[in-house]
Parts: sequence; structure tokens; C-alpha cells
Amino acid sequence: MQQAVVERNTPYSDHFRDLSEVRAGEPAWLAERRAAAMQAFEARGFPSRRNEAWRNLDLGPVSGTDFRPVRAAGAVDAEVEALRRQFPEAHLLVLVDGHLSAAHSRLDQLPQGLTVLPLAEAVRRQESLLRTHLGQHAEAAEHPFAALNMALFEGGVLVQAGRNQVLERPLVLVHLASAAARQHAIYPRSLIVAEEGAQLQLVEVHRGRAGEYLNSPVTEIVAAPAANVDYYVMQESDPEAYHFGVVHARLDRDARVSLHSFAAGGKVGRTELYVDLAAPGAEVEMDGLYLLNEGQYIDHHTWVRHLSPHCRSHQLFKGVLAGRCQAVFDGLVYVAKGAQKTDAMQENRNLLLTPRAKVHSNPRLEIFADDVRCTHGSSMGELDETALFYLRSRGIDGEAAKGMLIYAFIAEVLEPVKIEALRQYQLAEALRILPGDLAIQELT
Repeated sequence: MQQAVVERNTPYSDHFRDLSEVRAGEPAWLAERRAAAMQAFEARGFPSRRNEAWRNLDLGPVSGTDFRPVRAAGAVDAEVEALRRQFPEAHLLVLVDGHLSAAHSRLDQLPQGLTVLPLAEAVRRQESLLRTHLGQHAEAAEHPFAALNMALFEGGVLVQAGRNQVLERPLVLVHLASAAARQHAIYPRSLIVAEEGAQLQLVEVHRGRAGEYLNSPVTEIVAAPAANVDYYVMQESDPEAYHFGVVHARLDRDARVSLHSFAAGGKVGRTELYVDLAAPGAEVEMDGLYLLNEGQYIDHHTWVRHLSPHCRSHQLFKGVLAGRCQAVFDGLVYVAKGAQKTDAMQENRNLLLTPRAKVHSNPRLEIFADDVRCTHGSSMGELDETALFYLRSRGIDGEAAKGMLIYAFIAEVLEPVKIEALRQYQLAEALRILPGDLAIQELT
């Protein structure tokens, strides 16, 4: 079929044209959405600091580098073995450099009623579902990296939990960047659909050791009436990598979704979390932990839209910063006219371990209804010297005392993690921040 034309000549429009031949068999509706996304990106380009949502980040190193899409996946055997040990009981779905790897995945015991398909196959077998949802929630017209992903993704996956399906074991969706991704771009795409009454636990891991590369994933989550989805996203990219991730969840009547973000990797890491509470009774719990070391920039942007009455949202994000680094939290709770009986809470807290660490925190409310309960807050500070003195006066070593206070700070956002292997892993990763040689067993 004939592909829509993108006229502006940039490296990314060149990439779009290069991939058009590969996608010759895609249906017209998908080709049109891709072209519209590419045109939206070309019209706006990468945002500058004049854009309020991007004022703390210079995208020059990204816009000035020609990150071409990875065409052939590299080797990741060692990384996959580590994942199998980390999640021994989980269903494992592995994508390497954006492409699904059946050889590395562990899907032989999927329960009946759970569908897992590569997007290219899902377009043929589940076209109606994809036409309804793919690219219809993460708004390419408004967000540059969502637009790039929609235009340029090659691999990806559909996960669909059938009506009243209860997934007993978590599904772990892993995106690995191999050495082949160095100086290249990866555009993973995931569509997660929980039908009415379904219950699903899903962990999405972004991990790579490819040096400098661009990872731009998009995940769309659709929760039908009374569905229950626990979603965990882990950003552990290479210390030289650029990560710009978008997650968009849409909740129907009485649906419940929990979103947990863990960010500790990348030279620059930005996670955007969008939630639409679209029908009465919908609830979302959002929490996050970000751990920064020397030279890192990690950014969380959250947008929760209360579009219907009797909905609830709860947000708690915490950061621990060490060395010369910079974190951003920008959150918006929007309450539409008529969305009465809204219950919304948003809070961001930060712990700065060095004077060179910097935080920009901006929780916000936009309320157009009058019968609501909405709160928001922000705090940042150093370790409490009085508490440190108290612990040392009880015979606790100074470094151990610091570790105990840091653990007490982060535990609030890790304790609700329902998957024990995941919670323990995140606690272990936090040891990169905790001072001294304090063992995690001493804290739990």
C-alpha cells in the first residue's frame, strides 16, 4: 500500500521513510496514524527550555545526535539468565533492542484467557482491538517522544487479559538493550488490555549496557470496568543512555490500577505517567522511587485527569539524591467540571545527601468542580541530625545510622510492592545509595 508522505527532511523523517518499505503490509489505519505522528513531531520538533514542561532539561545532546533505529538485535544471554534468577516464578517476555525474542522468553505455561502477541501479529489477529486502542491514548500530537515512538516502532507486544481472568503469577515484560543498540534508538511499544473483571500483575523492565543510546518506550494500559491492574515500571538504563518513557492508563467504571515507578539508571531519564479516570468509581494509586548518583538527571511527570465523579487518586513519589545530580517531579491533578466527589492526593518528598544535589518539585492542582477533596505537597531536606545523634547515642555506628534513616525514608514506597522478588530487588538496588556496608537484612 502507498505510505503517507512526510515532507520535512530531518534524520527522523529519513528514518521514517527508511522503515516504510519494511511496513508495506500494514493496514491503512496504522499507516495513517504513523504518518500523523511523524508529521506532529516534525511540526513541533524537540521541545526547548521555553516549554514549561521541559525547562529543566537541555535536549541538545539528543536532538544533535542521529540515533538510528536498531535493525538487528544483539546478544543478551547473560542478562536473560540474570532475569530468570531474579523472577523464577514469573511469566517472562523478553524484547531485545525492541524486538520480541521467543528464544529468551518463558511463555510455555500461560493460562487460558491470557493473550500475548507481537504487535505485528496482533495487527492481523486482533485488528479491531488494536484499531480501538493502539495510539489512541498516548497522545502523539502533544508529546514528542510519544510521537516518535508511534511513527518509528517496529517491535512491540499486546498483552490482553480476558474477562474475569485472574493471572496467578506476574508477567514480566523485559526490554533489553544489547551492544548493537550503541549510538542507536529503540522504540518499544506495549498495549496492555485488562477486560472486565480481569486481574493482572505486570512488571516492565528497561535495562541496558550499551553505552550511549536512546530508549523511547510507550505503554498504553486499558482497564475495563472492575478490572484490577498492578503495573511496575523499572528504568535501569546504561549510565550513558537517554531514556524517555511514556505510560498512559485509561480506567473505566470501578477499575483499579496501581502504577509504581522505580528509576535508577540512565544519564538522562524521564518517565511520564498519564492517567484518565474516565468513569465513576475508578481508582489509581501511583508511587515512585528515584535514586540518583553523580551526573544523573531523572525526571517524573505525572498527569492525572479526573474526568468523572466519584473517582480517587493517590500519588507519593520519593527521591534520594547523592553527588552532583538533578531530579525533577512535576505533577498535575486535573479535576473536570462535573467530576464531583473527587478524592485526590499528591505528594513529593526528596532526601538530599550532598549539597550538590538539586531538586525541582512542582505538584499542581487544576480544579473545576466544587465538591472535592484535593491535597498536594512537596518537601526536600537532608538527613535529620537530631535523629542521627539519637541513634549514635544508642551505640549505632554513624554510617549504619545514616543507612537506617535512608531506609526508613524509602520504605514507605517499597513496602506496598506486592511481588516479593521485585521488592527485594529494589531494596538491594537501593544499597547503591545507602552509606557504608549496611546489609539489607539488617533493615527488613
